[in-house]
Order: sequence, then C-alpha cells, then structure tokens
Amino acid sequence: MSMDYYALLTKAVAGKDTVARGKIYKDAYDLIQRSSIPKSDIPSHVAALEDAVRQIENDIADRDRDDETPAAEIEKVLSTGPNWKALATIAFGAVVAIGLSALFYQHLSTKDKESRPVATASARQPVVRADSVVPDLDPGVDGGSSAADLPFSLQRQVVFYRTTIVPGSIVVDRESRFLYLIEYNNSARRYGIGIAKECLKGGSFFRITNKLEWLDWHSFGADASKNTPVSLPATVRSGSPLGSRALLLDKPGLIIHGTNSPKTIGHLVASGCIRLVNDDVEDLYRRVPLETRVIFVS
Repeated sequence: MSMDYYALLTKAVAGKDTVARGKIYKDAYDLIQRSSIPKSDIPSHVAALEDAVRQIENDIADRDRDDETPAAEIEKVLSTGPNWKALATIAFGAVVAIGLSALFYQHLSTKDKESRPVATASARQPVVRADSVVPDLDPGVDGGSSAADLPFSLQRQVVFYRTTIVPGSIVVDRESRFLYLIEYNNSARRYGIGIAKECLKGGSFFRITNKLEWLDWHSFGADASKNTPVSLPATVRSGSPLGSRALLLDKPGLIIHGTNSPKTIGHLVASGCIRLVNDDVEDLYRRVPLETRVIFVS
C-alpha cells in the first residue's frame, strides 16, 4: 500500500505557522522511524516524506507571494472575537495525527512483501543541482550499467504523479532531471536522467520514431542532421557513450539513450541528449512502442 504523504501533511499543516509545521514534519519522521516498517524500506519512506515537505513549503511560499491582502487588514480580521480558527486547526491536527498512525498500521498489515516499494512524493518537486557540466568517461570505458550507487531519488521507482497526460506517454522534466513513464491511477515510473545543454531548451511535444540497440556514437555524432545512426557491432559495444539502447525522436539530434558514465545521472552533461543508466534505458525500451508521445517540461 502506498502512502500519500503530500495529501496527509497538506491537511495537517493547513493554517499552521512555520514552527508548528516543523513540529508536524518531525512527528511524521519520528513515526516512520518508530514503525515496524522493514529497515530496507525506511529510506524510501523518508525520501517520500522529505519530497512532500519540500513541495508543501513551496506551495505555501507561492500562496504567500500571490496574497495581496495588507497584513494589517488580515491581523484585524483574525483578532476579532474568539480565535476559533486556531482551536479548529489544533483539533484537526490531532485528528490527522491519529489518522496517520492508522494508515501506517494498515500499510504494515497489507504490505505485499514481493512488491517493490512505491515512493509517493510529489513527482514534480525540483532538485537543486549545480549547473556545471559533469565530464564523461572516455568512449570505450565501461563505468557500469546500474544506478545502485546513485542517490535513492535518482534510482528507478514508481511515484505518485497527478496528471491529465495520457498513460503510456513519456514526460521529460528538464529542470528536475527526471523522466516519467506515465501509468494509470495517478502514478508514473520515474527514471533519473542526465541532460546535455543542447536539450535544455526547444520544443515540447515529440514522438518516438525509431528504437535501436547499441547505437553507433561516431556515426550519430558525425551526421546527426540525418538522424540515421547505425548499430554497433557486438565486438565494440562495451563503453559506448550512447549506451545499450536509444529512442530517437522526430527531431534530428533529439534522443533518449543510455550511457557508459552512470555517475553523470542527475547532472548537466557534455554529450548526447537525455541519458539514463543502461539498466533503466533497457527497461524503458521494453515498455514503450514506436509513436509514443514524449512531452518536455521545464
């Protein structure tokens, strides 16, 4: 069972000041640590909770910027008569805390031990990153195919993602360095990506026109305008900068591909376009057909 921390905490902190919100966040964190959740699953719950907290605080900051009511007028309204609002929010916070505990109990009693943990953070939460370009490994050097050594947030996982985009579509979030394969029931399969400067701007709506295994780096880079790369022979595949799989879009030079440099995921990169670790691009390759829609957002 997945936990929607964003929805739960949004209700719990409604109307609270910074100090009160901080206490609720800490209580939620402590509840995770004290629960009977297997230790291997706790990092995913903590990451989901942290993402939800960041999104909630961003939402509150946005609302504060949009609020044009003078502070003195607000104070006048709030100071008139009994402070029913404060009493109501305190009572509501207590109810939500009890409800959160009940949800954890239900989660533990129905958890499918064979299923992969589902992160339920707000999927669009940006991650702060430096803008400096991370260098690649040299062509022919195999840095590995797995994301196991990357931060948990950059590893492949199912996340809560509320959207009206048709399931089966791909969303590339340039700023947050994530690629999403949209699924049903407000969820998406999220992959960490690296992105080249050339792909940070441009159009937003594309489709997959070709799928290739072990794309030839040299032929693609030498004549990208034709968008007609070829596959590498098996003897020279290891260490290809374009990785084990490639999805070509209907704009020359726009490509979703693998990499021989897993540690560049999550960063601005020097070459290619949208890169995933090889294990992830192979997973995506199996799941999407030709003509799949690809939407770029910033």
